[in-house]
Amino acid sequence: MHKLFLFLFLPLLCYSQRIINYEEQFSGEIKLSDDIEIPQVAAGYTLWLPNSKPDGAVVFFHAERDTLSPSTIRDLSLKRNLAVLFVTTENRLEFFFEVKQMRQVERFIYESCLSHGIPLGNLLFSGMSLEGTRALKMAVFSKSEDSKYRLIPKALVICDSPLDMVRFWAETNKAWRMNLNEVSASEGQWVSQYLAKNLGGKPEDVLTNYINYSPFCYTAEHGGNARFLTDIPIKAYTEPDVKWWMENRGKDYYSMNAIDAAALINQLQIDGNTEAELILTENKGYRPDGSRHPHSWSIVDEREMLDWFLSL
Repeated sequence: MHKLFLFLFLPLLCYSQRIINYEEQFSGEIKLSDDIEIPQVAAGYTLWLPNSKPDGAVVFFHAERDTLSPSTIRDLSLKRNLAVLFVTTENRLEFFFEVKQMRQVERFIYESCLSHGIPLGNLLFSGMSLEGTRALKMAVFSKSEDSKYRLIPKALVICDSPLDMVRFWAETNKAWRMNLNEVSASEGQWVSQYLAKNLGGKPEDVLTNYINYSPFCYTAEHGGNARFLTDIPIKAYTEPDVKWWMENRGKDYYSMNAIDAAALINQLQIDGNTEAELILTENKGYRPDGSRHPHSWSIVDEREMLDWFLSL
């Protein structure tokens, strides 16, 4: 297998850091639905290291390979002597349907931390939307027999992530069928078809598959896989602006990821997780171009998030 390492040394404000890129060979297309394919990307990771030995790392489950664009979470983490690790498979829309993808990502995390002196017991798994879903999936995986390294995160942060795939399939399939909004209909088509293809059918036909796959499922006892998260501190950020969703996407509460976040945190608190917190925001969701969108990472108070992690 072709492997590529890149070591970059760049000045950043008043301190130094190193950037390590690791990539593995890739080729071909990934079929999301009958009509939609996307090109593969390079599986691997990009690791940002502070000048001194890191006290821990913030792990994001997506490919942030652009080393030139500004990133506040990266800069804030480095100032706090935390490494920042962006890790991905060859699928930029990875759902972690298969164990081999999860083992691959687990290996990337383990090897990058081991090679650069990052404490494996001080990792924050984090992510926005589907990246947050992957963060929870990896936390659940770390406690399974399929895990080789058992990289149980010290804490988790998710931002407006879909968690209950029974609900998610139903709402995306409905958005596709109703076709009220081009963006929602297109996403609804590939997501509902992709879930059905990889989980063996619709939830009504293979409900157990959806429960076993979902990091949280409302209809399952104790939230299904949420039972593996009762001893991990977790913050779930969401901005439930239902009027925006109704006016701009033709969606309501049943279609919002906020319902999953609230149900997960409620279940974890009921089951004794005193470090599980739901954080609701208002009018903080904006995309980098300034456009209003409640489904945005901007709702996360990054300083508060990192201070909380370091206080654990």
